[in-house]
Amino acid sequence: MARKGRNIYKRKDGRWEGRVILGYDGNKKRKYHSIYGRNYTEVKGKMQKYIEKYGDVRGRGDTIGVILYFWLNQKRIEWKPSTYANYRRIIENHLLPYWSHIYPEMLTVDKVRKFVLTKKDDGLSSEYIKSIFGVFQQALKYYENEHENVHYKIPIPSFNGNHNSKSVIKELPSIETINEVEKILYTKELPEQAGILIAINSGIRIGELCALQWKDVDLDNGMIHISKTMQRINTYSNQNPGTKIYIMEPKTSSSVRDIPLPSNLIKFLACKKTVPEEYVVPGKRVDYCEPRTLQYRFERFLKENGFQCFRFHALRHCFASRCVELGFDVKSLCEIMGHSDVHITLQLYVHTSVKQKRILMERLNNNL
Repeated sequence: MARKGRNIYKRKDGRWEGRVILGYDGNKKRKYHSIYGRNYTEVKGKMQKYIEKYGDVRGRGDTIGVILYFWLNQKRIEWKPSTYANYRRIIENHLLPYWSHIYPEMLTVDKVRKFVLTKKDDGLSSEYIKSIFGVFQQALKYYENEHENVHYKIPIPSFNGNHNSKSVIKELPSIETINEVEKILYTKELPEQAGILIAINSGIRIGELCALQWKDVDLDNGMIHISKTMQRINTYSNQNPGTKIYIMEPKTSSSVRDIPLPSNLIKFLACKKTVPEEYVVPGKRVDYCEPRTLQYRFERFLKENGFQCFRFHALRHCFASRCVELGFDVKSLCEIMGHSDVHITLQLYVHTSVKQKRILMERLNNNL
């Protein structure tokens, strides 16, 4: 039987209408499905059949919003702060606005398809949308495993389209520009001088560079040892809200690596090296220079020396491309870059120049 207090009333046109709660929209307002009949009893019977077929929101478990936060809170202790911050950012920026007050039982192929199209309209790449949906799936699967007799059928959308090659590739400086930057750096006296030169000649990530200490620089063997990274992360803490600098192990084991340095840079670093615990790129108020500050310093250096500004991360792209032009084998380059797969190196960080393509085509012509 229908529950007492079911929403059934007589309309002005003489018909009876009953409303079944379907869920809630983004503004936390209830969404209804209306059922009509000639009298109260007929509507009540139709509503009962509808509820038996599709379920009753009032008798359901948690909403997707509750499930997402359940997953975050349960798994937080197992994750690095950066992982938690990344997942929470995805949930709060992308998933909650769309799914917060919807129940898992109401997931349909059409709803998921509309969600994906909405994210594409927002300008997100297919790869990032796929990552967002991956977080969504993980949370629902975890909730299933933690609760008996709970099973959700999750419609899996397709993620066709551009797989990510954003504007960073268009903004890359030329190899000639990087060579000019390097020449000027050797003549300057800057706190970040040694660090930028290391980045140009090793492809090191900005977070890895900021965490690099002189004890990680082995001049006897001409190597730098990468075993940690630095990142400013939202703490999501009630006691200490805001962001905090974390120095931690890299995300993957492939990122822990030894990178050989060219001999001219080794000689230069020998004159700069200080005590083991000091950071290669020092800060002004604290011992270290965080990534955001190093990016500002780097942009200021470019402006002061007449270069068009580009992101610090472009040095990593240019290093990889320059290595390919010089004949590095892809496997060695992959290990230097700290990638787990050579396809990542080739797809994201290797951009051959027109000049290099022309040289290769001339080799083909000569061979013919």
